[in-house]
Amino acid sequence: MTPENNIPEASYALLASGANFSCEVLQALQQQHYLPELLILPEYPPAQKLPAADREILSTSPQRRLLQQAQDIEIAYAPASQQASCASLIEQYAIDFLLVACWPYLIDSILIASACKGALNMHPSLLPDFRGPNPVEQQLDCQQCRFGVSLHLLNRHFDQGDIIAQTELRDLDRPPDRSGLEHRCAVLGTELFIAAVRQHEQGWKPFRQPV
Repeated sequence: MTPENNIPEASYALLASGANFSCEVLQALQQQHYLPELLILPEYPPAQKLPAADREILSTSPQRRLLQQAQDIEIAYAPASQQASCASLIEQYAIDFLLVACWPYLIDSILIASACKGALNMHPSLLPDFRGPNPVEQQLDCQQCRFGVSLHLLNRHFDQGDIIAQTELRDLDRPPDRSGLEHRCAVLGTELFIAAVRQHEQGWKPFRQPV
């Protein structure tokens, strides 16, 4: 666990869909004591925060768990048609980094460019293998593959940006369990993200993915 006095000073916004991997990523970030300045969701759920004394969130959306985890985090929304407005909010908060963990559509270049220092995606596979949605499920359906997590720069193509870092999962149970894989990818991916934030001032050394 990252000591609290060793938390990176850079601010970031987490773009998350409410899928299980998103929830695991937010939980891992909380355990590292490195919370996002903003939690950005892709849809407007019918959710309402109750008075602070109750600390309960009512929601009928699949994002319920994510919202429950985000009690002390400012929440914003960025549906596909409102990405320019979200970019303005990112600039208003002077957010250093965007971190994406499961997002249902391509992120517009105006939103990518809104972060002061960089926009990154945490993808639970060893890219370029298993791009696109449901990479963990794809890997589980594959008879022989290596499991891992990649951290890459966002661009205007799904999961094709230059890779900042990636790591392979070791000592897996056979057959591996989906929820366990997502948990381990989230933990390792969070470590990669925090390391990347710390290394930014010294300069990243990304490498290009095969197309």
